[in-house]
Amino acid sequence: MQEEPPLIAFEINYENFVEYAADGLLLPLDGLNESNQFKAVEVFSEKAYNAFSYRGRQYGFPESFSTVVLFYNKELFDKKGVEYPSPDWSWIDEFNAAVKLTDKEKGIWGVYQPIQFWEYYKVIAQNGGAIFNSENEVTVNNIAGVNALKWLIDKPKYGIMPSEEEAAGLSSEDLFVMGKLAMVHTGIWMFNKFREETRFEWDIEVEPGMSTKATHYFANAVVASASTPHKEAVWKWLKFLTTDEYSVKTRIEKGWELPAVKDPDLISEFLKSDVAPRNKKAIFDSLEWAIVPPVVKGWSALADVVNKEIDAAKFGMKSPEEALNDLVVLLKNKISE
Repeated sequence: MQEEPPLIAFEINYENFVEYAADGLLLPLDGLNESNQFKAVEVFSEKAYNAFSYRGRQYGFPESFSTVVLFYNKELFDKKGVEYPSPDWSWIDEFNAAVKLTDKEKGIWGVYQPIQFWEYYKVIAQNGGAIFNSENEVTVNNIAGVNALKWLIDKPKYGIMPSEEEAAGLSSEDLFVMGKLAMVHTGIWMFNKFREETRFEWDIEVEPGMSTKATHYFANAVVASASTPHKEAVWKWLKFLTTDEYSVKTRIEKGWELPAVKDPDLISEFLKSDVAPRNKKAIFDSLEWAIVPPVVKGWSALADVVNKEIDAAKFGMKSPEEALNDLVVLLKNKISE
């Protein structure tokens, strides 16, 4: 039986990176950077690069990043005479605009924001809170956390966001394409779909905050197996995939996520292009407020626990306070396992 070749290089997302690094499965890149005189911190976005370090060592080159922004239908705003979203919008501004833009008779809602963990960790930060504080203590059930959860789950109650029944199985992105949503919180990975399928003008803005702003930051890296026998060759391959001009421009043209490089010349063509959205600057402005999800070893199981309690509050089985109090106990138990 032929032996399978060793896994040499692969892509990994930020959420799973810690698992692999903690188990010693990834090749450290610091020594190779030094021997090749590669000053990575001058090449990559600092936030993207640092996301893939663990206990003082670098294990990946950031390949791409994406953020979540506020998409809006300019035609619906114009019809209702509502001013477009601006960088200084708060939750209150978004709510007031959504009320004006909602037209139930025509089946149009003001806004859609997913009610799940990947929104909640960011929304609690916008309200000045966190799931874990700097001492890694569970703080999700404080006033900032409770109000953040209420902000998410109350939108359908106020009639500005469709309930699951009203959405009738359609995704928020499909509803936006159909002209049924004035605003939607979603990722820049939707650019191609919206460019191809919408029949109206749309644009983007940095998401509103409350006590501060916070935006999603998702990142992918290319890494190498710690057991690879081809360390120098695989290092060159990782560097090519993430920094070569051809690789960078190909990624931009495909429009999925953006390369995590600093060179303004490589990004300038993207910023100046005529294709929607017009306000591409908002993508990079959002990086100022970007936060990463609270990732610890075994986080996928913890994320399931968070979603379970969010659903309990969403469907009225528990009050937000009860759900978050229960979540604190569950998180503490999971972490101690």
